[in-house]
Amino acid sequence: MDSSLNLNAWNLVVLIGALHGLMISLLLVLSQRNRKSGNIMLSLMLLFYTLPVLRVVLHDMGFIRSLGYSFLSVELLYGLGPSLYLYTKTLTNAQFHPGKPDLLHFLPVVLEIIYYSSPFYQRHEFYFFADPINTDHLIWMMEQAGGMISVFVYLFLTNRTLMKYSKWIRDNHSDIHKRTLSWLQKPVFLYTIFFVLWFSLRAIDVLWFGDRLDISNYYPFLLFLSLGTYWIGTQGYLHTQTLTTGFYESREKKATQKDDQAQLNLLFEELEKVMSRDKPYLDSDLSLAVLANHLQINQRLLSEVINSQAEASFYEYINGYRIEAFKQSLLADGDKLPIINLAYDCGFGSKATFNHAFKKNTGVTPSQYRKYLQNQCPR
Repeated sequence: MDSSLNLNAWNLVVLIGALHGLMISLLLVLSQRNRKSGNIMLSLMLLFYTLPVLRVVLHDMGFIRSLGYSFLSVELLYGLGPSLYLYTKTLTNAQFHPGKPDLLHFLPVVLEIIYYSSPFYQRHEFYFFADPINTDHLIWMMEQAGGMISVFVYLFLTNRTLMKYSKWIRDNHSDIHKRTLSWLQKPVFLYTIFFVLWFSLRAIDVLWFGDRLDISNYYPFLLFLSLGTYWIGTQGYLHTQTLTTGFYESREKKATQKDDQAQLNLLFEELEKVMSRDKPYLDSDLSLAVLANHLQINQRLLSEVINSQAEASFYEYINGYRIEAFKQSLLADGDKLPIINLAYDCGFGSKATFNHAFKKNTGVTPSQYRKYLQNQCPR
């Protein structure tokens, strides 16, 4: 048996990335930090996303074929989608803890493991176009195709969940900086692009090259997947304290009928009076629930009032008042205090939220706006 290994820069770099993913996965399981269920789901996700990379690189290096380590030639494709989706659910709602019904998402993984242990898998050819195509090979082709479909279905569900969550925080919170999941949205989007490109390359390989394209053509994709997984692993561990409570509970509360327009007008007038008189927007932690309690109406009705009458989300509506207060503060004390101090005094809870809201509302940065005022009204 030939024990020589094929070592090159590509497979060594990708192998190191894959091993890092496995180590982070292990550390997350052993972690004693809060959101333990989130850590477990992240650990599973890292494991599932690392296995395909590990399988290809070990195959290319010679561990599988030359050394006979056939048990390494597995990739749990049916775990890729569910693990990412359930991990996203644990992030968008701190009260979500995967239970027995959620474990059904991983039933195809169990069947996949059974298949890998069966004679059907041991006898098949590792190419889509085997000669001849027998029953064993057809089963393998269906397993691979089903894995691809599973990945895209769950990527769709994950992206949809993140989009709904993004809308929810804007409808319920005035400062979204602590609750944003942009660090997860970006790699999930890149994962989607990755799998589209990966399966496109696989289709080209199968249809034009008879599934015999050199493995070196896949290494840039494998490196990308390895780095993306490493990114989610490290960022996921660092963001275990992200505040995301309430999303799944509140999103199910829908109006049973359209409220009377006259009632909405009256409620909006009352809301405007409260905003001017009591200035609740000065509370940096102001939420839809807190403001609804102040007005003694339910959250859904208040949300509808703001959405329909102000034509804005809760986030945009409250920060609009804060921006106006900031502008008045600039006129009065613009040369005495730092901009960020004025922003905090006007109710903004973070510099990121302030800069984003001000630029979107005015089209210029706070510094540019102050300079404009200084030029218009020199002292």
